[in-house]
Amino acid sequence: MIYLKKKASYLTFNAGLDIGSCYCKCVVINENKEIIATSISPLGGNPRNASKLTFENALKSANLKSKNIKNIVCVGRNRKKVSFKSHEESEIKCIAKGARELIPSLRTIVDLGALTNKAIKLNSNGKVVDYVINDKCASGSGMFLELVAKALEMDISDIDKKAKMSENPLPITNQCSIFAESEVIYLVNESKNEIDIIAGVTNSIANRIYSLLKRVNMEKDIILTGGVANTNYIKLKLEERLNMEIKEPTISPIYIAAFGASLYASEI
Repeated sequence: MIYLKKKASYLTFNAGLDIGSCYCKCVVINENKEIIATSISPLGGNPRNASKLTFENALKSANLKSKNIKNIVCVGRNRKKVSFKSHEESEIKCIAKGARELIPSLRTIVDLGALTNKAIKLNSNGKVVDYVINDKCASGSGMFLELVAKALEMDISDIDKKAKMSENPLPITNQCSIFAESEVIYLVNESKNEIDIIAGVTNSIANRIYSLLKRVNMEKDIILTGGVANTNYIKLKLEERLNMEIKEPTISPIYIAAFGASLYASEI
């Protein structure tokens, strides 16, 4: 417990940590489920240190100490490597809980992570009734985008801007991330326009997402979560395929799983 003058009440705080394949994200909430701090750090090959650093940075941002946090729920590929957690939770459940809290009308979620993409179907009460994960390889994921950016000698933050400039996107046909990367390198060696190449890559990702959505019998409303969801061009192309609007969360989509974990922490 801690007294905050600006809130003029005693509040309890809980935290969610999403320790994925490349980044660690933390969300701290108060007893009203309001987000009071977020933090993100690259794993750097050491999930234990990254999770500790990310948690400490979130506490510093919220002007809190670790003793002020009642529970910490961890989610993600590297969640078992966090020693200071209270509990672990399923990634699918945390994504669903966080997204549904932000947009209660949601029925379908697409999570675009570093290594995997997931389509999640909810019922009218927000319960997960079906989900699919892209199997076989990381094509269409954040890691795939990073490989493509490296092949094009382009900063990954420029992908969105440059894709939107293309008038003739080039088709990327390979489903495997390694072969797709080789296809991109081939197009570069053929002196194809890099703007058209990157537009073709983002189009292919949108097509893969669309295929996942069909497998869970998608329904409105739909939201994108995860780091790749910040690539607006992919969202635009997917909206064209779906012929419907994709809802915008009120927080960065990269924090939604951690937010869901913090909500579970508040219920322990």
